[in-house]
Amino acid sequence: MAGKPSPDEFALLPRHPIHVVCDDVRSLLNVGLIFRLCDAARVERLYLCGITGYPPIPDDPRPPWVAERAGRVIAKTAIQTVPYVPWAYRPSALAVVEELKPSGVQIVALEQTTRSVPYTCVDYRFPVCLVLGHERRGVETTALDLADAVVDIPMWGMGNSLNVATSFSICVYEILRCCAA
Repeated sequence: MAGKPSPDEFALLPRHPIHVVCDDVRSLLNVGLIFRLCDAARVERLYLCGITGYPPIPDDPRPPWVAERAGRVIAKTAIQTVPYVPWAYRPSALAVVEELKPSGVQIVALEQTTRSVPYTCVDYRFPVCLVLGHERRGVETTALDLADAVVDIPMWGMGNSLNVATSFSICVYEILRCCAA
C-alpha cells in the first residue's frame, strides 16, 4: 500500500503510550481483531492474560495443537499484524495492572458497572492502560477496584453490549482523539 513504511522504518516509529490488557477474553477471533486494532493505533503493548488465547511462543507450555490453532485463528482476523504489535502473555491481568499503576499509568476499565461513565466523559491522559474483560463476565472485580476510571459505551437499542473488539476500537480511538491531538 502506498505511503506505508517498510517494516524496519515502522519499528522506529514512536508508539502511543497505551497499554491494552485482555482479561480472560475467550474468543480467538476477538483477540485477532484486537491485534489488528493495536497495530492500527500503534499501541505500546498488548497484554494477553488468563484464559485469553495468544499466538505460539518459543517453549510454548500449551499442547502443540492448542498453540497451532490459536496462532491460526488469531492470524485470521489480525491480518498480518501480529509481528508488528509488542505483546506478552501474562497469567494475571491484575498483576499487570498492579505493575503499571505505580508508574503513573492511568488505568481505565471498559465495563458496564454502577460506577461506569460514558467513554466520552473521561479526562484520558498518557500513559494509559485500557482493560478489556471476558465477553460475558467482564473485567474481574479486583482489576476494577484498581481502575482510575470505569467507562462504558451507551446502548440505545435492545442489545445491552457490544462485542469486546468493537468496544475496544471505539475507546482506543477516543483515547487517541483526546490525548494525541
